[in-house]
Amino acid sequence: MPYCPKCKVALAPGSEFCPLCLERSVVQQGTVPADHTPMSYADVVRDADEREKLSPAEIRQMVFELLCVSFGILLTVTLGIDFLVLGGITWSRYTSIIFVVCWLYSAMPLVFWGKPWLTYAVLGPSLLVAVFLWGVFSGTTGWFLPLGLPITLFLEAAVVSSFTLIAIQKLKGLNTVGILLAATSFLCVGIDGAINFYLHGVPSLSWSVVVIISAIPVAGFFFYLHYRVTNQASLRKIFRL
Repeated sequence: MPYCPKCKVALAPGSEFCPLCLERSVVQQGTVPADHTPMSYADVVRDADEREKLSPAEIRQMVFELLCVSFGILLTVTLGIDFLVLGGITWSRYTSIIFVVCWLYSAMPLVFWGKPWLTYAVLGPSLLVAVFLWGVFSGTTGWFLPLGLPITLFLEAAVVSSFTLIAIQKLKGLNTVGILLAATSFLCVGIDGAINFYLHGVPSLSWSVVVIISAIPVAGFFFYLHYRVTNQASLRKIFRL
């Protein structure tokens, strides 16, 4: 039976080192001294820090709570300063809209984790409501239908389509950059067309044409690199890195 003459403990059969002094050289075979201390071993050895580690669900819950507290403090402070300085709620209405929208877009994905379409269903209408309230607080809502609504819808369509296309890709890489560039070009076309229609009554394009000419070839290049190059050969070999 192996034992450690230094620590005076009997070890398990086949032990190569003493778990107390962690020295291999002291493990000896033979008769255990009479003054040894019996030593027992657990059937299952667990990590002592395992219970202190947070699960992904617990991490999401903690981040959600931090977001709620942080944005709650921002709302309270801005509303309080506005009321104390100006005697009412004036400019803080606009900052409140921004804080609420930022909280929704950062916290709702954590609440509806794993349910992207439910997340989109909550965030989409909330952005429309925020844009409409901005018009209400500014004293005019005439621009909402011809300008604010189309731009908001184009923004939501660009975000939903890009993230959906990225999510369904089996192999993510440079194609993600191409998808984002294409979605950005689509958004610029929508903003440009909506602004020209609002100002001139004609849905024409101006500066967005330059964006398309610049972004689409670059997006195509990233798609080419992903599907024709990185899937077939190493970039290190191609560019001799």
